[in-house]
Amino acid sequence: MRAKYDAANTTLDNVKHWSRADGLSAASANSPEVRKTLRNRSRYEVANNSYARGITLTLANDVVGTGPRLQMLTGDDAANRFVESEFAAWCEAVDLPEKLRTMRLARVSDGEAFALLTNNDAVDARVKLDLRLIEADQVASPTLAFETQRYLDGIRFDADGNPISYDVLKHHPGDDFFAVQEEFDTVPAAAVLHYFRSDRPGQIRGIPDITPALPLAIPGCR
Repeated sequence: MRAKYDAANTTLDNVKHWSRADGLSAASANSPEVRKTLRNRSRYEVANNSYARGITLTLANDVVGTGPRLQMLTGDDAANRFVESEFAAWCEAVDLPEKLRTMRLARVSDGEAFALLTNNDAVDARVKLDLRLIEADQVASPTLAFETQRYLDGIRFDADGNPISYDVLKHHPGDDFFAVQEEFDTVPAAAVLHYFRSDRPGQIRGIPDITPALPLAIPGCR
């Protein structure tokens, strides 16, 4: 006997609905061009749709709250209090809660967020570590760069699929003065925080969380 699935049958009722279903890989389905379109449309809706804006802000505030708090549980109470106090001072010095909220907001409209771990002498704390946030647009393969399975969308991978480095454009492609896309820095993966949701095996870049709701914003599609 051959198995039958109603969802696998093509009928006059469903042929139009599923006409755009495809078998693309995660990387092909989320190509740079597709992600750029989704980012631009998502950013537009979050900036102009009051419902989308309110939901997005509420989500970011609920996820981050007042920010992370470190709790040490070693046998030395004095050392525990010292480390916890220093961590709290560092969080305040770099404004960590606000940066985490920005990253969560970016995942909604951009699909991902990047933070570069840098040494900032201006940080008013014993630890000078800081997070420099960059938009997804700046992590990209420079023009004319040859892409392979181990180098996609500005990210280099080893044979096991682990990120090795990220190519970060020195200027945002959307800047008015942006001209030469080949100018970029290669940053070791250990110095990059890449925050996104991987919904499929092999997916290396994120798509906006708000993507499925975008058609609802189009007049006539509600």
